[in-house]
Amino acid sequence: MPFPLKRSRQHEPAAFPRAILDAVKAFYATERREPQHKPKHRARADERKTTAHSARHQHATHFQPRAPPRRVHRIMQLPAEVLAHIFVLGAEEDNMFPVIVSHVCRAWRYIALHTPALWRRVTLDASLTMWGQRIQRAKACTLDIQLTPLVAMTHLAYYNHVQLCMHVVLPYIHRWRSLEVRFVGYAPFLWNAALSGCCGHSAAIEAPQLRELTLVYPENDDTKEYLLFNGYAPRLRRATIEGIRLAWSPSLFQNLTYLDYTHHGFTRGAQAASEVLYLLQVSSALEHLRLSFPWRGDTASRYALSASFSRIVHLPRLRKLALHVDGPDIPPALTYMLPHLSFPVLRSLYLVSQRPQPQVQPAEPSFPHLRTLLKALPRLPALSHLHVAHGWLDERFLASFLTLLPSPGAPHLTLTLEGPQVTHPFLCSALRGAGRRIRALAFVRCDKLTAEGLVDVLNRLSGIHLQSAPHLYPTITALYIRDCAGVDWRSLKWLTTMGVALKVWEDGHEVDLRYARAKKARFL
Repeated sequence: MPFPLKRSRQHEPAAFPRAILDAVKAFYATERREPQHKPKHRARADERKTTAHSARHQHATHFQPRAPPRRVHRIMQLPAEVLAHIFVLGAEEDNMFPVIVSHVCRAWRYIALHTPALWRRVTLDASLTMWGQRIQRAKACTLDIQLTPLVAMTHLAYYNHVQLCMHVVLPYIHRWRSLEVRFVGYAPFLWNAALSGCCGHSAAIEAPQLRELTLVYPENDDTKEYLLFNGYAPRLRRATIEGIRLAWSPSLFQNLTYLDYTHHGFTRGAQAASEVLYLLQVSSALEHLRLSFPWRGDTASRYALSASFSRIVHLPRLRKLALHVDGPDIPPALTYMLPHLSFPVLRSLYLVSQRPQPQVQPAEPSFPHLRTLLKALPRLPALSHLHVAHGWLDERFLASFLTLLPSPGAPHLTLTLEGPQVTHPFLCSALRGAGRRIRALAFVRCDKLTAEGLVDVLNRLSGIHLQSAPHLYPTITALYIRDCAGVDWRSLKWLTTMGVALKVWEDGHEVDLRYARAKKARFL
């Protein structure tokens, strides 16, 4: 079941390193269950051993390692190269994993200290001396730099701490594989403290190994524009940008394949749209794009389609697009921008917004200017998945949007709806005439939806009464239900006999439908 953009892992499954991590934790367990009734002769022997060895161990620490469990013994029989590779995978999950491994036994310590890739993750915090030692252990290996500054600081202390952290890793900028900086809380000139050493016109600050860049500071009020790494990072493929104004140099960003971009908000309307169009033209090789404009309280008079742009920006490789809105309405910059974009191979479109707080706003209205956005949408000839959530949920908008999609011979669209607005009347109004386009339906946190309503919608889309025609197959071939409290999925089990693939999730876990009659759900 497809869901909004998530970072795809480029590594092997983490089951092996997680098992090893569990084994290491079991090895370090300080308590062991003892049998309640010991033989008397064994108890007396234990007492004699304890008395004999008490003087020998009087200066020992409180922690005494014991023999590793059987699982650890089996792992130690693996070749050192394979074991080192598994350790590296474990380090991707936990940045303290190398330290744990190096304390297990002499053999594992030797492998850990002679595997530079195990120490490449550097999470800068208060323990700068320790992270400096880890950089030395990484030797010539590329580094993953993560800055996590403390929040409970004064503005000056916050600034000085960030500057000190970056001072530790700036000499190794040519070895950076990734850089992640996320600021929580406000302090002035934080970007200057973090990135001043990365700006300038010198080959010493170029980042030839950089593959991923994450810069997030939502509360930034510094309008300064930053040109990073002397405009040279040819291997950069992924970027997450929010709350910073960057010089979008082609030599830096033209090879991006993934971009999560939130506009800085220092410009609005047509000017903001022009800036985003330029950066998309530079990064025309994008495959995944998430785009957001911060809400600045624009009035309705600013909603108009602009004819001032003469260029069309083609994104010939873009397969996934997410338009995120974090305010009460569609930002005008979005309506200015969309008519000048071309998505010839776009497969998945996500129209998402902030999930409202139920205690603040019991009813969730849709965006007032959705019809204006509908006129601005470009053609989507290859669209096969549509995800509509929260403020985007309007039955008239959805019905009109579906009519704009191409109608091939067989149903091709997977439609995902998320939010409490999805009810039986909503579906009947929004999906009228769309049966020949929709192949699968997915519902996420649609608490007001019921199983009876779902069956009636399937009957309407198929044009038949499914309960009385078991030999016919509905046009909907798959039904996904995720955390919908009002849907009794057990009463929908019969749909599987008619060729409908049914999948259900409760509390984030997939339900094992083989136990549909059980009172308590079992998970896969």
